[in-house]
Amino acid sequence: MVIRDRSSLGSARQADGGPGNPLTRRRFIAGAAASLAGYPLASKAAAAERKIVSLNWAISETLYALGIKPIAAAETASYDLVVGQPRTPAATVDVGLQGAPNFEYIAQLSPDIILIQTWQESLRAPLERCAPVETIGIHTGEGDVYRHACDAVRKIGALTGRAAESEAFLAGVEARFASLRKNVQARSVAPLYLVQMIDDNNLTVFSRGSLFDAALSKLGLINAWQGEPTLLWGGSVVGIEQLAADPKAGIMLIDSPGLAPEEALTKSPLWATLPAVRSGRFTRIPSFWGFGALPTSVRFAETVASSLESLFG
Repeated sequence: MVIRDRSSLGSARQADGGPGNPLTRRRFIAGAAASLAGYPLASKAAAAERKIVSLNWAISETLYALGIKPIAAAETASYDLVVGQPRTPAATVDVGLQGAPNFEYIAQLSPDIILIQTWQESLRAPLERCAPVETIGIHTGEGDVYRHACDAVRKIGALTGRAAESEAFLAGVEARFASLRKNVQARSVAPLYLVQMIDDNNLTVFSRGSLFDAALSKLGLINAWQGEPTLLWGGSVVGIEQLAADPKAGIMLIDSPGLAPEEALTKSPLWATLPAVRSGRFTRIPSFWGFGALPTSVRFAETVASSLESLFG
């Protein structure tokens, strides 16, 4: 998704819960590689829980995947529409926008800790009048976003007294990726362009630094777009014609909440001229939150792996 305003995403619609996107919470948890069961991880007594406020969706999905229920989170209804899984716990209340939370309401909740991402540092001063603030850096514009997402799991585990559970979660994720990679490597797969439509002539192409590119790499696949990213979450806005640069590559179109890709493509004469489209090496997959964390990464990888047959046979 192209984020024009991070603080207002309520109009986005969900498209990532359909067939071909089968990952559930149980898939994430450690155990035997062939059976990642037991999700969510064992919770501690309510009295021992820290009162956490999460002001970022990537942090929220990580908390939920670890079985941690924050007392409050940002934009919960929109999160459930756009991110979708894991769902917001029923008892978690909404404290406003990610970029403009309700400080007064947060103070009334008397949290023990508030979690933000790097891009939200401007909120630190007013938030620290409510409770201690911890930054969880995932999408920083620097380094390996997958490693950042793993580090986020460990940091959250340390902050909540769940270090063992966080390591079990990470082991489960690695086991799942290893299984997917083994299946993918049995195929002959050309490089892939990962794109989301913006309008008739332009799209976002995901590159190094993106959660989606990291998932491709974990699967042993090659991203056809090798340009440097210009967006914080690892991508660039380009003209459709630039997808002709690698005539042997396939194109995977990630649905965009709020935009009907098939309608935009029908209007675009450029799209029909692309080598991948002419050769039938093009497929659509459901929407995923590209500004997300490890749960999104694994669900995305599962969908990519299951979609390769339609692209390359």
